[in-house]
Amino acid sequence: MDGLVLTCDHDGRLRALHRVGAGLPGLTGKPGTPFPALFGPDAVAGALDLFSGLRKSGRALDHPVPSRLDPAGVLHVSGLSDAEGMVLAVTRAPGGFPALTEALDALNPRLARRLAPLGSAVATPELPGADALFDEMTLLNNELANVQRALAKANAELAASNEQKNRLMGMLAHDLRTPLQVVVGFAELLEQRLDGRLEATERACLERIRESSLSMRHMVEDALSLAALQAGRLRLARRPSDLAALVRRNVSMNRVLAEGKCITIELSVPERPLPMADVDPAKLDQLLNNLLSNAVKYSDRGCLIYTSDAADEEDRESRRRSRRTKKQNRREKTCERQLGSKR
Repeated sequence: MDGLVLTCDHDGRLRALHRVGAGLPGLTGKPGTPFPALFGPDAVAGALDLFSGLRKSGRALDHPVPSRLDPAGVLHVSGLSDAEGMVLAVTRAPGGFPALTEALDALNPRLARRLAPLGSAVATPELPGADALFDEMTLLNNELANVQRALAKANAELAASNEQKNRLMGMLAHDLRTPLQVVVGFAELLEQRLDGRLEATERACLERIRESSLSMRHMVEDALSLAALQAGRLRLARRPSDLAALVRRNVSMNRVLAEGKCITIELSVPERPLPMADVDPAKLDQLLNNLLSNAVKYSDRGCLIYTSDAADEEDRESRRRSRRTKKQNRREKTCERQLGSKR
């Protein structure tokens, strides 16, 4: 292992220069010379940084010092400051300090013992310079700009896809609404033309066709409303509407679904006519249908769903409880008989 060991006083002046192996031929000096001057004029700044670090922390490990005196262009210095002064080990390659002290132990055991405390030291990472930090920040800024452009492109593509999806939903809903309206119209026409000539079962089937078609039309209206809402084009068509009629129609439609689960939907509206309300009947129809269909969907078999307006609720509370108990019991018995007959 080739290298040098320098001993200096506390002011950094050279006391002695000890060669290990072939030494470092370009690095020489006389006693009393400040050790930073040994590395050449171009390396004074780096050597002074090393000297300052030794004065502050008391030790340095593999500190790079640029120097033209060595063919590699840089020397690595490890050293410490103790009671006798400073002792420095200079090598060409980083990490060469252990091999240098091992070779020094055979030549000068006392000097090797002075350097022994550095054997357990951890090298202090070199702090990046201003140019390196600037280059790193420039690279990060460029990467951030690229990510922002990619994100903007993805957002634009997503917005375009969402717009296409909304247009497709609107087209499908419009195309589905027309045949459903035809089914409802023909069901109502048959009911009017054959009035008085239909049996109860036939009339019930015709009514179920009409109400199921209306229910599907409501689903289509929901899809249209969702597409318009997402596109920011939802508009309300307000006009005076009969709230009681809206409630009765939705209760009638959802009773078809409720019968499949033996659920009773009870409707209670005041005897006096309700005042006309300035609402959008189509949107309110959707709202009522969603509430009642969810009530049917998430209620247990044989339950009672009670629908009422808020007025005079306290006056009808006792009657409602009694009717609910009686009708629920009757409904459960009827369902049990129907299920038994089907088996």
